[in-house]
Amino acid sequence: MKVEKIFKFNGLSLMIFILSSCSIAGSFVYERLDNYLANYFKEFAEFTKEQNREIDFISEEYLNWFSESELPKIKLLLEDLRKLDSNNSEVSVKLAFEKGEGIFTRTNDYFKERIITFSKGLSEEQIIQIGLHFDELSQEREEENKKDKKGYKERLLNNYLSGFERIGIDLRDDQLEKIELKLRLHIEIAEEWYELRRNWTEDFIRLLKRNKSYGYETQMNEYFNSLNNLGNKEFRAKVDKNEKLAIEIINFVFLTADEKQMKGFTRTLEIYLKSINRILSKRQVK
Repeated sequence: MKVEKIFKFNGLSLMIFILSSCSIAGSFVYERLDNYLANYFKEFAEFTKEQNREIDFISEEYLNWFSESELPKIKLLLEDLRKLDSNNSEVSVKLAFEKGEGIFTRTNDYFKERIITFSKGLSEEQIIQIGLHFDELSQEREEENKKDKKGYKERLLNNYLSGFERIGIDLRDDQLEKIELKLRLHIEIAEEWYELRRNWTEDFIRLLKRNKSYGYETQMNEYFNSLNNLGNKEFRAKVDKNEKLAIEIINFVFLTADEKQMKGFTRTLEIYLKSINRILSKRQVK
């Protein structure tokens, strides 16, 4: 079981976000993803001017790499999905899951070496700041969860609702009712995942504190690779069951989709494809 499997649905969410950013104001948001990414990293500590320039460079290069390597793959997927048969959607849905996983995996691989190299120049104070920033993020998530009056299953239902809206499908009441029933089989793993993430953060900070020691790069690389086997056997089994349920729910929506919903789906894919083609043309990517 790879860690990407846990994020497979997040991989789809990442893909949908990228598609949405492609279509907003003629790809205005997409072309500034490197700025958003750089600003996100800069919040972790008080970096020097030179370090900030390096973060800007890495983020810009990531957007260039993504545009040349990943965006054409997304275009091909959308072209395939445009031919989707609502009566036989399972293969296409599984393919979308795999593509989402692939984006997540390759993005991780892209940043891994660069993070290791960048981290060698961190000072003791900056490493402390990074640890504190992780703590703040964790506290913010806990506070948001406490404020959120919705139950876990209700939040999941809303995620499906908004996710389908982004691909042009407005779910009917009967579909929502059926999805709500299916979600009773969803296994809540949030607390277990939070604990795994907390442990990951603590181990990461401990490793960062050895960034001047011999063999640091090898140790950090092995650590990143160890994330491919995150959690125990029971946890991974729960993830597998939830993934199968997600595919079942998505298949159900396409199987019960009416003409209006499929037209909305096709129309939205066309908008995404036109935006992607504009970006690829502007960047002279074939």
